[in-house]
Amino acid sequence: MNRRKFLSMLGYASASLALPVSKMSHAVDFVPHTGQLFLTVQASGGWDVSSFCDPKVNTDNTVINNWAVGMSRDDLPKAGNITYAPFANNEAFFQRFYNDMLIVNGVDMQTNSHRVGVMHAWSGRTSVGFPSMTALFSAEHGPILPVSYLNFGGYAETAGLTRYSRIDKMSELRAVLEPNVVGSNGRFYPESDVNQIVNAQQARLERMKADGSILPRQRSAMAAYYQARPNTVALEQFASVIPDDSLIENSKTLFQAQIAILGFKAGVTCAADIEAGGFDSHQNNDNEQVAAMTNLTDLLTYIWDYAEAQGVSDRLTIMVGSDFARTPYYNNSDGKNHWPVGSYMMMRKDASWGNRVINASDENQNALALNPSTLLVDGEEGSAMLHPMHVHSALRNELGLSSSGFPFSLSQEFDFFNAGLG
Repeated sequence: MNRRKFLSMLGYASASLALPVSKMSHAVDFVPHTGQLFLTVQASGGWDVSSFCDPKVNTDNTVINNWAVGMSRDDLPKAGNITYAPFANNEAFFQRFYNDMLIVNGVDMQTNSHRVGVMHAWSGRTSVGFPSMTALFSAEHGPILPVSYLNFGGYAETAGLTRYSRIDKMSELRAVLEPNVVGSNGRFYPESDVNQIVNAQQARLERMKADGSILPRQRSAMAAYYQARPNTVALEQFASVIPDDSLIENSKTLFQAQIAILGFKAGVTCAADIEAGGFDSHQNNDNEQVAAMTNLTDLLTYIWDYAEAQGVSDRLTIMVGSDFARTPYYNNSDGKNHWPVGSYMMMRKDASWGNRVINASDENQNALALNPSTLLVDGEEGSAMLHPMHVHSALRNELGLSSSGFPFSLSQEFDFFNAGLG
């Protein structure tokens, strides 16, 4: 990727990158974000939760999982209070992180369609136009950050609340973020010339903004560009934390995780999405899911290790989910088709609500009604099936997000983050 192409992409959030600017004498002081951080990992395609966090052994009539032949429910391994499937890289992952995770099983996505499932999983609604949890977090916690919301794929609807930036693979990220820098010390333009150029460009923008003939869309783009210009100093702060020779260019997802965490460290980013694919296993389910699930758990492990190394792990919350799940049986191609009842996993270091599972699915992976007062399947009056909006509503409350303008119509609220329930 060349500099011009990258600038045009990143400029959606920070148009000031398109100019040859170094530190500007008139720029506002940059205040790095030091508050909460939020990351989604979107397991694209439909993960097989019966081989992950909602393990299912076989019934008398159905082989649900080949790995479960000859096993009973009592044979399933546990990490703390969390029962998991002996599959892929699950053991190492759950044994290490069980204290930092909350599992919610039995969430009915109400669809077998990828498009609807993705929307529902990450916005809590099946209707087009509702913002992702990441967009809500960005708008609430980092509305003026220059790269507040990084999206690397998956659902990224912002509903006009914020803008997202997308950074693809490239080898000269620092050079792009510091476009006036040549080598270690050189400059394309002297600092005095840069300031004159910037002042002239700002004056031109002021004149254009005053032009009554420009269209509303042009005015909106111009306003975003104008507001982004003072963020150049902040973006240089981003550049300053990027390592010289250790960007991970041989793994798409690890590179994305690294850039997101570096944005967190620099204080220019507070929210990010990473898409981990390979889960749409209509054929050879076990082989496909082993590969995708191992990549997923390796990715999550890397995220926590790198976040710890960069000093941001204690502020980070991660939400993991998928479009939906896979059928609790195999098809004629040893694959598994789409199944609406799936799971979410939330992670936070040393969370008070960690080491817990909310179980709302039966032995055949059907959704069960959950009591909102106890978070148990107890058949009490007022129990309800779980949908993504219930998870989103609880997580919004946990993250301190306002639902103004995008409320859910809920007859029951489930406080999944209450460690005394479930």
